Amino acid sequence: MILEIDWGNTRFKWRLRNESVTLAAGAVDASDRAVIQSALIRCTRPAALFVASVRPSEDEQWLKDWTLKTWQLVPCFALAKPQQGGVRCGYSDPASLGPDRWVALLAAWHKMARPLILVQAGTALTVDLVDGAGQHLGGYIGPGWRLMHRSLSRDTARVRVATEPFPASGVLPGRSTASAVSSALEAMGLGLIRTAREQLVDQSPAIVLAGGDAERFHPHFPEATLWPDIVLDGLSLACAETGGGSAQQGQ
Repeated sequence: MILEIDWGNTRFKWRLRNESVTLAAGAVDASDRAVIQSALIRCTRPAALFVASVRPSEDEQWLKDWTLKTWQLVPCFALAKPQQGGVRCGYSDPASLGPDRWVALLAAWHKMARPLILVQAGTALTVDLVDGAGQHLGGYIGPGWRLMHRSLSRDTARVRVATEPFPASGVLPGRSTASAVSSALEAMGLGLIRTAREQLVDQSPAIVLAGGDAERFHPHFPEATLWPDIVLDGLSLACAETGGGSAQQGQ
């Protein structure tokens, strides 16, 4: 069995699977180590552990220490490489590309093998581009919908709107402060995605939407593929060939 973990800014998402079937899965608060430990301890001991993390190094070290003590396992933390799985990284320093973005690119290319735009709409809104030869052309990183919403509410004197729920109001001009904020933030996100699409307009790219706010953008791109588990799906491509994430011998 393999335990796969997508440790983001907001959520700690995990999945325990064998070769073809998901045996258990869940998501908890990314910053609560006690809750994370409680979720993991209920899992059957895996044979390998693959992780895509954007957390601080001290969080990653805590997970390494815990899994080694509890399961005698050393996690494989995915890292972007100059070239892997048919994708060539567009960053001059591949190690600085977010692991979640990299493994998602590997999964998307593995499935589609065509020009594509990968949108991950979470705490941050990231958009990555790949051409038909598997060359990553770089990407965009901006604040996600909720982050922009909180910032506007916190740092302006008279734009105070409820933080929950987040209605999908489209991009028409708002007729209240709440709807004006919602429409503006949605339009800003759409503008970023459309700007990315213009870079590949002559290649008719596929669009992949992932992350907690992916469904907010789907009505505007009905041809897009919604792929909630793309980071988890890409982890095996990133880690399996390294032989990492397996049992620590002699422990």
